[in-house]
Amino acid sequence: MEDKDKKTLAALQSEMEKMRAAYEAELTVLKAENAQKEERALREKSFQDFLKAQQSYLNEYVEVRLFKDNDKYKDDVYVAVNGKNCVIRRGVWTRIRRKFAMLLDQSEIQDLRTAELMEKEASRFADESRRHSV
Repeated sequence: MEDKDKKTLAALQSEMEKMRAAYEAELTVLKAENAQKEERALREKSFQDFLKAQQSYLNEYVEVRLFKDNDKYKDDVYVAVNGKNCVIRRGVWTRIRRKFAMLLDQSEIQDLRTAELMEKEASRFADESRRHSV
């Protein structure tokens, strides 16, 4: 009877070791999943904080003054960004949100690039015309 009890005890210990190994493997998987969830949540919070900071930066007020003359640049300027808009008076210091000021800057840069390209193409056309005696 004692041999039977020893075999049973050995089988029980073996089964317990298998159960412990399975439990530890499952625990490792759960810890890894929780770590991934926490990392995703942290990244999401960090991203949300970044977006809030960007929004507050773009919505800060800045002062601008647009050039005014009595010819082409005499009318007020309408500016729209993502469905939000404002009208800016020329020749007067005006407080507007930074996103509108940035749009005005980008527009001015694009106008300068367009003028440079037009000048370059006109020069190229003049050179080609001279070469072909036209």
